[in-house]
Amino acid sequence: MTDDLTGRQFDIAVVGATGLVGEMLLELLGESDLPLGQVTLLASAESAGRRLALRGHHLAVRALDGFDFSGVQIAFFAVPEALAREEAQRAAEAGAIVIDCSGAFAADQDVPVIVPEVNADMLADFRERGIIASPSPAAIQLAMVLKPLGDQAGLGAVNVTVCEPVSSAGRPGVDELAGQTARLLNGQSPEVKAFDRQIAFNAHPETSPALQSGATRAEVRLVLEVLRLLGDPGLRLNATCLRIPVFFGTSLAVQLETAQPLAPEEAAVILASAPGLVVSEGPLGATALEDAVGQDGVRVSRVRADVSREQSLNLSLVADNLRKGAALNCVQIARLLIKDHL
Repeated sequence: MTDDLTGRQFDIAVVGATGLVGEMLLELLGESDLPLGQVTLLASAESAGRRLALRGHHLAVRALDGFDFSGVQIAFFAVPEALAREEAQRAAEAGAIVIDCSGAFAADQDVPVIVPEVNADMLADFRERGIIASPSPAAIQLAMVLKPLGDQAGLGAVNVTVCEPVSSAGRPGVDELAGQTARLLNGQSPEVKAFDRQIAFNAHPETSPALQSGATRAEVRLVLEVLRLLGDPGLRLNATCLRIPVFFGTSLAVQLETAQPLAPEEAAVILASAPGLVVSEGPLGATALEDAVGQDGVRVSRVRADVSREQSLNLSLVADNLRKGAALNCVQIARLLIKDHL
């Protein structure tokens, strides 16, 4: 099939339209070539009536509760996990194809987890449940790097440390960091609401509740999603997720072993040719988090040998958690879905 999407139009719904990811979805949908028909914006009853812009039109937000999805072909879900599990299933049962980025379906084997640059061939599996999962920002970044390196040299153990921004907790997280920073700089005590402790000028060792194993839900989700994306359930992957006081952008420090020898220079060439990756090389080529915010690609830098063990590499990854980490990946999935499966 060609890339031409002209012809049939698709009625869509954006669930969680007033949130950070929802607003980014609207922005990217407006810039995309997707053949949009009727677009319905859904959120909580408190947000109903707000008007948001899409392709030069202002659309009124409607209440999600009780909405009939039977007239919708594609429904994007950008809502908390518990709400997504309930409402996404209802939308799918009504006939909509759901693209969800909440993490509610990370462990559901009958729901494909998709990053188009990594496993687009698995997209057809959506037919079993009518739901497609877009993984967490960190899982997207990591899988996009591990896929080409693994295809070339095989993978051994992988260790990753993820630094999440406050926007991973939605608008309340952004507001909390801004408010606490202002108060502290004015000699006032910070107000703690969105998080269980001060985040301004601080770093949290956990980003979600810890399970009995000691790992957090975010860490378990990351591992599950990457293993599924790569189709390698035996990959030894260890993750640590922490939250840092930045508004946007997810940063990863990765240490990986390869089955076959792979020099840093070779790895950089492989990654530079992989879709969606931008590689910075040289001693002054380290990519800061601010360089990724507002950009679509995953930035790779500091590709170097791990001096503590053989056949190991270290590298740094940064990406905009609202764009490629969420909204853009959903739009890319929708484009593939329309082009190849609908």
